[in-house]
Amino acid sequence: MSELFKSKNWIGEFFIPDQYEKRFPGKVTYSAESGVILEYAITGHDVPDESPVLFGILDNGQKCTLVGKFKPVHSGVSFHHGLTTRKGKNGFQYLVVGDFINIDDKHSNLYFNLTNLQEFFFPKGYKDLVKYSEEPIFSLETSYGKIEVGNTASFGHFGKDITSQIYSIDKSALEDLKNSFDQIQGKYPNSFFMLKKDIGYNVRLKISDGGTIHEVGDYIYQIANLFALLIYSPVYPESINIFRNYGDQERQFVVQVYPSMVLEHRTIEIATEDRSHFHMPITQNTINLPTILENWLLTHKDYSTIISSIQHETGFRDEHTVHGEIVLYATQLESISYSQNIDRNEKYEYPINSYGSEKVKSGLRRIFEKINSDTIGKNISELRNEIAHVGRPKRLLPVLSLRELVHIEQYLHVIIISYILEKLGVSREVSEDYQNKFTSID
Repeated sequence: MSELFKSKNWIGEFFIPDQYEKRFPGKVTYSAESGVILEYAITGHDVPDESPVLFGILDNGQKCTLVGKFKPVHSGVSFHHGLTTRKGKNGFQYLVVGDFINIDDKHSNLYFNLTNLQEFFFPKGYKDLVKYSEEPIFSLETSYGKIEVGNTASFGHFGKDITSQIYSIDKSALEDLKNSFDQIQGKYPNSFFMLKKDIGYNVRLKISDGGTIHEVGDYIYQIANLFALLIYSPVYPESINIFRNYGDQERQFVVQVYPSMVLEHRTIEIATEDRSHFHMPITQNTINLPTILENWLLTHKDYSTIISSIQHETGFRDEHTVHGEIVLYATQLESISYSQNIDRNEKYEYPINSYGSEKVKSGLRRIFEKINSDTIGKNISELRNEIAHVGRPKRLLPVLSLRELVHIEQYLHVIIISYILEKLGVSREVSEDYQNKFTSID
């Protein structure tokens, strides 16, 4: 399991910046479900002030910073032998392990990994075939700096005898390989040849003017949201690492960042579920990722509703949820038609016909044709109004099962996503394959 999906806790002493004399003990807990929480006990009457950050020294000797409003609100007060102890609990947006940072500190260089990023680029079972490169796979200049996607790898040493790692049944060839490698090592004694043990991919940000911890978080989630759209699954950071300078020196060290994601348990299960590169309709091989990323960064705010529906997926549906989603997606279809000046009478029919795959349109027709012979668009309009308007006569809802409503919701969802994908630069062929792979009715 990746770093940010492991539950952790630390014991330490904590204090407001420049108020070390008011330090107090506490325990920090972190989980993807609950976020970053500090439980503390303040002894005496000298209570620390409110602050946007809290510094700490952990029991392993590391510095840390808790980012978020610290306001001492006590859940209980105890009195023992003349001592007053106030206990409390405080949630934070970020925990930074490894250094003290201020709320307005600027960070220029960082890297992070995302769930299923590896599988998007290359099938996990074929990692031995991926050649490690120090150069990025691609880089993109943005309004705030450079985004790069590149390799991350772990290595081991060959040792003195290369045949301890490589074998052939041809003894002569193996001996020639050993002799040749020995000659190369002798010629380049400081080269330190290494054996690739594992390889993956990460995203690196080089922010031109630096960004605060909150801005860094926003940049990371913008990229995670795009991959959620491409993979059709919740996508969240598995690790976040920021480079920091040793004072005024050029030497750098790395601090780890733990964001409060506060996810449902089922969302975590979906996000961390292994996927197969071969079953993903969108991978680096089927799209021009730099172009799509560039387009996404310019328009991502327009699609926040759809992104939220993917990023908080739980896989569970009830009547209330399905009704709400259908009304929401019908509104999104209207928005598509409005943006293209389509007549109001075609506000549902147009986007369904223009962006829906044949499989999706056929699935919608099959659901409604047992009730009437109206167009899909007219039925979606009627269904939306029956749900949204109290007292309206119900013709469709009494006939449609919850399962059928779930499938209608799913069909509308992928049609809207396909519209977004095509706006970003994904081909019609790939977007239709996407719809067909992620709809459950044949």
